[in-house]
Amino acid sequence: MKKNNLILNLINFLKKDILQNDDFYLKIFDRNLRINANMVGLKLAVYNGKFFIPLKIKENMVGKLLGSFSFSKNILLFNKNNYNYKKKSKKKK
Repeated sequence: MKKNNLILNLINFLKKDILQNDDFYLKIFDRNLRINANMVGLKLAVYNGKFFIPLKIKENMVGKLLGSFSFSKNILLFNKNNYNYKKKSKKKK
């Protein structure tokens, strides 16, 4: 709880001028941080273990965790067209 309060105080302090800039993303490593109403409209970059995922906070995200919006695993979709399922024919001599 102490870390969360520190991060939220930092966000409230920086929200006035710095975070309103379009190019500025605040990098956050804590995926267990709960989004509150003060964070609406901010741009954050959430670390998923490999790289930072840019995220803009909206009203429907309030009350959820930051980690639910930064996926840490890739979604793999398999398509039959990508694989050769035909049996290889043997060449006749």
